[in-house]
Amino acid sequence: MSYNRFKKLMNLETKNYLRFAIVEVILVVAGILIALQVNNWNEKRKEKVEEKKILLSLHNEISNNLINLQVVIDEKNKIIDANKFIIENTGRNGEWMSKKPLDSLMNYISISGWIFIPQNGVLDEIINSGKLLRIENNLIKNEIASLPQLLRLVVEEDRQYRLDLHQYFLPFISKKYSLIEITSYRDLLENYSFKMGETNFQKSQSELLGNREFENILTIQSIWIKFSNEMSINQRLKYIKIQKLIEIEYPDVNFKNLRENLERGFFG
Repeated sequence: MSYNRFKKLMNLETKNYLRFAIVEVILVVAGILIALQVNNWNEKRKEKVEEKKILLSLHNEISNNLINLQVVIDEKNKIIDANKFIIENTGRNGEWMSKKPLDSLMNYISISGWIFIPQNGVLDEIINSGKLLRIENNLIKNEIASLPQLLRLVVEEDRQYRLDLHQYFLPFISKKYSLIEITSYRDLLENYSFKMGETNFQKSQSELLGNREFENILTIQSIWIKFSNEMSINQRLKYIKIQKLIEIEYPDVNFKNLRENLERGFFG
C-alpha cells in the first residue's frame, strides 16, 4: 500500500471517528438536557401541587375567620343599638322610661369587649416561609401580602377599644350602678349558669341615668365601635376577595367540601 493511499485511509478514519465523537457528545448533552427538563418539570409540578394545597388551606382558614369576624361585628352592633336605646329612653330626671329592663341592656354595654382574634396559621406559614414568592398569580400574591397589615390594624383598634372599656367605662359605671344583676341575662359559659343573685345595696338608677358623663360614655363607645366595625367590614371584603381569586384559580375544586377534602389529603 502506497503512502498516499495509507494517508487517505487514515484521514477517512479520523473523520469518521470525529463524526462519531461529535454525535456521541450531542447525544450525551441532549440526554442531560432532557433529564434536566424532566427534573425541572417534576419540581414545577411539585411546586404547583404545594401552591394549590397552601392556597386551599388559606381559603379554608379564611372561611373560619369570616365566621368569627361576623360574630364580632354582630355583637358590636348590638352594643351600639343598646347604647342608642338607653340614650333615647333616659329622662332628664334620671328615670328609666322604657318597659325593657335596663339590666338587660347594661349587660351588653358592660360585657362588650368583643375583639376579633384571627386564625393565622396558614397565613403566617405563607409569609414567613417564603412560599408567598412561589405563588404565580400576582393578584393573589399581592392581596395576601397586604393582608397582615390590615389585620394588625383591626386587632390594634380592638385592643384600644377594649383598653378604654376596662380603664374608663367599667370603673365609671361600677361606681354608679350595680352590675351584679346583669348576670341574669347572659350565661358566659355554655353549661354553667352565671347568675349571681341580687344586690344587697339600695338600687338607684337616677345616679347613673341622670349623669351627662354616662351619656357621653355611651356616645364615645358607639363611635369607637362603629369605627372598629368599619375596619372589620373592610377586612371581611379583603377576605372574600382573596377567596374569590383562589376559586377562580382552581375552578375544578368543590369548595363546599373543601374542609373535608383537606382533612383527607385529597389535594396533595
